Amino acid sequence: MNTQTLRSLSDADLARRSPLVAQARALTLVPAPHDPDRLALQLLTEFRAAWARGDESRMTEVILDAAELDAAHRGGPRLMDEIRGIQTPAVA
Repeated sequence: MNTQTLRSLSDADLARRSPLVAQARALTLVPAPHDPDRLALQLLTEFRAAWARGDESRMTEVILDAAELDAAHRGGPRLMDEIRGIQTPAVA
């Protein structure tokens, strides 16, 4: 994508005047920002499903992904603690 194309896609006024630019803007995909909370929830859901099926291979993959996510986002809630909580029977 060249500078002129990027400039035309960024110009909302031009998009109002030009149907081609309006169509290009509508068809241009922009990646969503990375949301660690959403990824953590997805991994936790996948782990629970794998746990219920007894799918040890998938559980291992999710644990590795969770550890990587925890390492990348230090200081926040740790996903591995949540996963360990699922694996530990409740004490009554």
